[in-house]
Amino acid sequence: MKNKRKEKEKSMSHERNTKKQYVFNVPGTGMTIPVTLICGNESGQTITISAGVHSREYIGIEALIRLAQELTPDTVRGTILLLHCCNYDGFISRSADVVPHDGKNLNREFPGNMDGTQTQKLAVFLEAEIIRNTDYLVDLHSGGFCEALIPHVYYHGAAKPEVCAASRRIADLTSVKYLVCSKAKNGFYSHAGQCGVPAIILERGGCGMIAEDEVLADIADVKNILRGLDFLKDAPALSYSHTMVQNGRYLDAPESGCWYPRKQPGDLIQKGDLLGEIRSIYSEPLCSVIAEADGVVLYQTASLGIETGTPMIAYGELEKKI
Repeated sequence: MKNKRKEKEKSMSHERNTKKQYVFNVPGTGMTIPVTLICGNESGQTITISAGVHSREYIGIEALIRLAQELTPDTVRGTILLLHCCNYDGFISRSADVVPHDGKNLNREFPGNMDGTQTQKLAVFLEAEIIRNTDYLVDLHSGGFCEALIPHVYYHGAAKPEVCAASRRIADLTSVKYLVCSKAKNGFYSHAGQCGVPAIILERGGCGMIAEDEVLADIADVKNILRGLDFLKDAPALSYSHTMVQNGRYLDAPESGCWYPRKQPGDLIQKGDLLGEIRSIYSEPLCSVIAEADGVVLYQTASLGIETGTPMIAYGELEKKI
């Protein structure tokens, strides 16, 4: 980052009609988060758009790089905070989707522990400085380095009813086909819901790739959310139809070995379908994975090698079209 950007901890100063770029220093960790703060020429609410919670999920990171250049205070009402990369150290070191200092997954460590590891301290910081100072949160994710997925959105299913309803309204502003009601509580977006902040996760892209059409789609969805929530004044928000997904099943590998999926993300499945199998390096059958319900495949590991206890495949039941 250029020297002209002050590399010291700053609080968010909502000075109207300004755009600033700087870094947050995370106390007790040596970690930083690069941010862009855009304060419109009209007062209003605050929204946070984040990326890089998982360091090799590149679509959202690139989308925020471009949005930081495109958004200008004269078209903004209220305040937009872009967290370019929450796990910046992991991004630079190209580590697995964990914080490299302690090997922990940030999206499993909320609310954190100020006396704990770097990841746990980072979670404390994100709650205290971001969640507690924003009205909405949109967290951009992808399939990571070896995960393929169909674009979908997670919205709150385990927060207060009014927070869940507001989260669903944000999800409705995206162009993805599938909206997934999530019961999670210990991730960035889900912990925001526990704190009363409506939030979503937007999933698009994967396998460590940068695809131009996916970056542009993320940018378009974020802008439509900003329009729908009255942060962006340049155009009206678009409306979309969606398919609801419930009762998500997130399966980890029961064995280490070679993973052979029999379905692709977005495939419709029926109860009893073979989703995939794990074989040994000598092609000996180790286990078969059978669908327990009708539904749709949301994501799956795309690599041949797979380790016990790591994500393998996820699918959910289709509710109805709206």
